[in-house]
Amino acid sequence: MGRPRLQRRNPRAFIAVAREFSVRKRTACDRLVGRLASCGEPEGPWSRLWIGISLLGRACDGYLLGKRARGLPVDGIKNNLVAHGQSGQIYRHLDFHIGCRFLGWPGLLASWIMNQVDVMQAARGKKEAAVEIKDNLAAFACAEVLLSRSRRRISRRETAERLRKILADESACA
Repeated sequence: MGRPRLQRRNPRAFIAVAREFSVRKRTACDRLVGRLASCGEPEGPWSRLWIGISLLGRACDGYLLGKRARGLPVDGIKNNLVAHGQSGQIYRHLDFHIGCRFLGWPGLLASWIMNQVDVMQAARGKKEAAVEIKDNLAAFACAEVLLSRSRRRISRRETAERLRKILADESACA
């Protein structure tokens, strides 16, 4: 019989298969996890200081310049972190508290003071403050993960998985 003939591939069949097994669209949570995971790349203590300053600067610039954070996308992020109109504020809380944690004890003091302000507001019955406290707790957990990454204790993949576990809404990922 000879050599078998090469069959031409049907492009329409390929497109149908590609649509069937389409990759899910990246959510705002995926982009946030990627951005945070890249912040924790290990390069030494001076790098940690610079990361802390830049994250803190980003959080403060947005606040001081009056940039609106509530309109930022929050798809894929846990609902209890963005409830009561706090949607885009999670970005500022994460940047501020993670940046403070990277600065060492002076940053820890500033972070603790801001957390206490949120606790006092929640005690007065402000519903947004309860969400801010949850954002702060998520930021503290994210900061520990990123510090572990910057000290080369965990891999980049494990960093992303831990951050996703802290921030991602599991029902949106399914």
